[in-house]
Amino acid sequence: MNYLIDQLNAGYLKVVGLYQQLSILAQSMATSLERGKWEGVHEQLREKQVIMDTIDAKEAELSQVRERLKQKLGLEEFSLSALPNQPSVSELNATIAQLLDVIGELQKWEKNNEGMLQKLVEDVQGQIEDFSLSKRAAKAYSPRSERHGEARFVDEKK
Repeated sequence: MNYLIDQLNAGYLKVVGLYQQLSILAQSMATSLERGKWEGVHEQLREKQVIMDTIDAKEAELSQVRERLKQKLGLEEFSLSALPNQPSVSELNATIAQLLDVIGELQKWEKNNEGMLQKLVEDVQGQIEDFSLSKRAAKAYSPRSERHGEARFVDEKK
């Protein structure tokens, strides 16, 4: 049983490292967004996806270990509190606490980045609307065909 608990702890330590990488990447992405470096953001989003895929694979492995531990202990549902009080369980609890701290930090950065992206999207939409209005105004004041004669303004909505 200690082997399974140690395996869980080692796996979660790797997951902590992966989430730390995501947090560093989120901070870097915030810098890129602030500077308007879209190419950097695009590359960072690709890196983020690779890390997230790795986390998903690691979580699938950990799920199997939790399932074996659950069966070994005869539990209906896996719970840290159901594990016997041993040093390896204390280490696992500390690792889980560390993971939660890193995820909390990551969530702050992700929320910040989401807000910046939302503002940038709104700004771009405003620019597109302004461009569209300018284009329609220019089109309205330009001659279109013989059918309209010399008139420069055409109300296209009628």
